[in-house]
Amino acid sequence: MKTAFLFPGQGSQAPGMGSDLYLSYSRYRETFDRCEAGAGIDLKTACFTGKGMDESSVIQAAIYTHSLAMLRVLESEGVQVDVFAGLSLGEYTALAASGVLLDAQGASIVRRRGSIMDGAVPPGTGGMLSVVGLTMEQVESAIAPFSNVFVANHLSQTQMTLGGVLGELAEAKTALEAAGARMAVMLAMKGPSHCPLLNEAAERFSTELAGEIFGEPCGVVYSNALGAPYPIGADYRALLCAQMNTRVRWHDCVEAMLTSGVTRFVEIGPGGVLSKMLKRRVGREIALFSMQDEASMEASLEAFLRAEKEGGV
Repeated sequence: MKTAFLFPGQGSQAPGMGSDLYLSYSRYRETFDRCEAGAGIDLKTACFTGKGMDESSVIQAAIYTHSLAMLRVLESEGVQVDVFAGLSLGEYTALAASGVLLDAQGASIVRRRGSIMDGAVPPGTGGMLSVVGLTMEQVESAIAPFSNVFVANHLSQTQMTLGGVLGELAEAKTALEAAGARMAVMLAMKGPSHCPLLNEAAERFSTELAGEIFGEPCGVVYSNALGAPYPIGADYRALLCAQMNTRVRWHDCVEAMLTSGVTRFVEIGPGGVLSKMLKRRVGREIALFSMQDEASMEASLEAFLRAEKEGGV
């Protein structure tokens, strides 16, 4: 039996996240405080009240901190796995979970990452569009006439998000609907991500990462840029910079994990989005756990440990 920890990305945040866990678990508090110090911003107010969660620098540090603090609680309860993956921002949580990044180091990096991403294009000029119901080939065909619209996140066989310039995204939305998209909706994002519009931002981020030291992973970690595991001796700086201005290949990561024999996925962090996508993909064929708050974590932890004891999936 092979188990993977999954970590969500930006957009999964919710006011109040972690407030119950901070009160109940010392390991959560210790990790949270360590990450808050690393980020250098007031993450308690951000997470527990939602205040200030309109800047990517705050949102990314908050989600990373909450997700990682939950992971440390699970580890203290004896839950260990050897496969780690995260969507976009969540890749940094996966790297910290596997030991490539230190907890506080990762919080500092994602805060800076968020700030750079928010400043990648002039305010009010770029955005993101969610598309459901078309294959990659159909989406690429529909957006081919638009030079500033790109597939940013390949989430599943028929679900993607696009990044681009707002005017062209609006036209692309019409084209995608005409092509048969079941849904095409603009997202509440300050700007685009994971596309060539962030080429200069990726160069600035490369400078930020220049002095960072990366450790060795304790298991298999998936790269969004590759859609596959980081290879031995990977250039983490180069691949994390590539993640900023190239397509996130989450669909490829999921398919590779399934092919490699992963039969149990544990999503750790707010929203439960990754679990919902996986459920549509695999139905009841594999075990899915989504740990978002104290109640769901305790319920999932009990079921997880019971399955471990019984030797089941």
